Amino acid sequence: MRYSTTEFEALYTRCFPPSMRLAMSLLHEEDDARDVVQEVFVKLWESDIRIENPQAFIIRSVRNACINRINSLYIREKIRMRLTLEPPPDDYNPEQRDEEVISAIKLLLTPREQQTVEKIYTHRMSYKDTAECLGVSVAAVNKNIVSALKKLRGHFKTCKS
Repeated sequence: MRYSTTEFEALYTRCFPPSMRLAMSLLHEEDDARDVVQEVFVKLWESDIRIENPQAFIIRSVRNACINRINSLYIREKIRMRLTLEPPPDDYNPEQRDEEVISAIKLLLTPREQQTVEKIYTHRMSYKDTAECLGVSVAAVNKNIVSALKKLRGHFKTCKS
C-alpha cells in the first residue's frame, strides 16, 4: 500500500461519484456499478504502486472493468440465445436435456475443454480467473471454449436433424 489512509480517503471521496456515474452509464445496474467501482478501489488500495494521476487511473480502470463485465454478460447471453433459438416442445424435460448435455460434454470434449467449460459455465468464472486456475493463458481458455462449443453445437444440430 502506497497511500496513507488520509490520502486514500480523500481520493475515494473525490473519485467515487464520477466513477459511479461512469459505471452506471455503462452498466445501468446500481449493484453492478457499485461492485465494479469498489473492486477498482480495493485493487488500488492493495497495490504496491503509487499512481501519478490516480483520478485518471481510477476512471480508466472503472471503464475497463465495466467493459469486461459487459462483454462477459454479452457473451454468456449470446451463447444462451444460440442454444435456445426455438421454443421448447410441450414435452420438454429440462432434467433430460441437462443429462444429454452432460453426456455430450463427457463424450465429445477433451479433459481440458471439459475443465474450461465447467469453470466458465458452471462456476461462472471469468476467462482470466479460469486461465489462472488452470495455469494457461486467456487465449488458451478462449480456444478451448470455442472448440468445445463448436463440437457441442455440431453434435446437437445433427441430433435434431
